Amino acid sequence: MSTTSHSIDPNASDRDTPAPEAAAIQAAPSRTGLWLLMILLAATFLGWYLYGKRAPIAPPAPLPPIVALPPLDRGANDAGAIANAANTANKPNAAKPASATKPVAAKPRATQARPIANRSPEPRYPAAALRRGEGGTVVLRVNVGADGVPDDIAVSRRSGSRDLDRAAMTAVRDWRFKPATRNGREVASVVEQPVEFRPMQ
Repeated sequence: MSTTSHSIDPNASDRDTPAPEAAAIQAAPSRTGLWLLMILLAATFLGWYLYGKRAPIAPPAPLPPIVALPPLDRGANDAGAIANAANTANKPNAAKPASATKPVAAKPRATQARPIANRSPEPRYPAAALRRGEGGTVVLRVNVGADGVPDDIAVSRRSGSRDLDRAAMTAVRDWRFKPATRNGREVASVVEQPVEFRPMQ
């Protein structure tokens, strides 16, 4: 192994300069990298363009709302039917005409959800609203499940006081309802529930 010493002279003329072929070989990879970058960029823009041109996905069709119907008033009809039944029961062997109409089966009633009295405590009157003498009626839109538990509560009509609106919503969340019925089955429904606040005078 031989050790040769080289002097470091800044004015020396025999510097190591690469051969022209080596410079061409080193420049070639940078041009290849540039082409690869251009192809990748073009593919990205083409993908972005094609992705933007695809048909939008339509949202699912909304479900029809469940509307709670008020209970039917059958008081007058029931009294007449009872009287007719009593009259026909008193007449033995009454001949029925041949053109008698068939008895109509009673349609099942649809009822609306109602709060249960002993499971619906009065809302707590906010102290700040009581000091200011604020009062009013809040109407809440309550989604009542088939089990009688309120699912979603929103303010339908405000009372004019944010404190009273919040107190009403907090109270109704803890209420229990007798669920609405359709065809004899308990179903989920939406009910508008008024909550009244009256400051003591």
